[in-house]
Amino acid sequence: MPFAAYRNQFPFTNDKIYLNHAGVSPLSTDVREKMDWFINNRSFGEIEFFEEMIELRDQTRLQLAKLINAPADNIAFTANTSTGFNWLAQGLEWQKGDQIILTDLEFPSNVYPFLNLQKKGVDVVFVKNKNGCIDVDDIEKAINPKTRMISISSVEFSSGFRNDLLAIGALCKHHNLIFSVDAIQGLGAIPLDAVANHIDFISCGGHKWLMGPMGIGFMYAAPSLLEKIEPTFVGWDSVKDSFDFLDYNFELLQDARRFEYATQNHLGICGLSASVEILQRIGIVAIEQHLLILGKQMVERFPDFNMTFCGHEDSFYWSGIYSFTHPDAEEMFIFLKKHHVICSVRNGALRFSPHFYNTRDDINELIDLIGKFHRTHL
Repeated sequence: MPFAAYRNQFPFTNDKIYLNHAGVSPLSTDVREKMDWFINNRSFGEIEFFEEMIELRDQTRLQLAKLINAPADNIAFTANTSTGFNWLAQGLEWQKGDQIILTDLEFPSNVYPFLNLQKKGVDVVFVKNKNGCIDVDDIEKAINPKTRMISISSVEFSSGFRNDLLAIGALCKHHNLIFSVDAIQGLGAIPLDAVANHIDFISCGGHKWLMGPMGIGFMYAAPSLLEKIEPTFVGWDSVKDSFDFLDYNFELLQDARRFEYATQNHLGICGLSASVEILQRIGIVAIEQHLLILGKQMVERFPDFNMTFCGHEDSFYWSGIYSFTHPDAEEMFIFLKKHHVICSVRNGALRFSPHFYNTRDDINELIDLIGKFHRTHL
């Protein structure tokens, strides 16, 4: 099915061009219908349909596993990206002097959980970016005998730079380091293979490129890492035979479900299941190629209007995020919003992040509006 055929899933496209999926995605009609199904059942139906929700939860876990090419047993649902990284940071044993490598482009979700370890004597080192890009050689230079982990975004949120996960994963494997990835700005827009890239840990929220509701996400821990992460919190659903309520047998589940320690966000899982199903039906590789085409339109035309691309010149490092500087970025942002084009401003640059249902006509209309703004500001 052509991408444009999915536009009826997003009725607002009749009068709005939405280009802020790196912020939060709109909910499709399929997602709304699945969430309505849950709400109606809780309100007027069986009320308690726990077994049915467990089945849906397990199906959604399988969908996510397929999306990242990982075992479903190693995936746990979380509330958001930060939750996953806190499980990782607080669940491992750290020694004073241990080092974690980050970059200076990371969103705080991939920073503060690790800075919180400084009180235990853990050192956090930030690799500096070069014009919004991360050089793998600079990461390698930061590694020393005390380094235990590298945590990096699949795509940097402000510049849209796509990190070379294959190269970084090989680096981590060579030095026997934990490789942790913040996937929220890439998953759903570009392929991610946990096994091929030697990724040990992934944390991802569902409300951006996965196009699900807020308050639902997941984490993945590779088999070799999962056994090393001690649950910081436990609850009635962390253990085997959890429905045998009065048998206080504290035997934790052996898979990632041990981190789903209490009642889950079932409404969020319903929405996420529907959104991931659409993405898989279309195909992530097809979505990636479509977003590269839309990005090329912007990269080629925007310089005509005194806009400078913040990304790498090589499209190998492109993603679904395209950021551009302009002397009057804030004013242009307001102008575009008045004309029903929704984007964002990050670090002083205009950030455009289309998704699969956006079209070349959307970008052409955006170009026309920017041209109009440019002519009135000469």
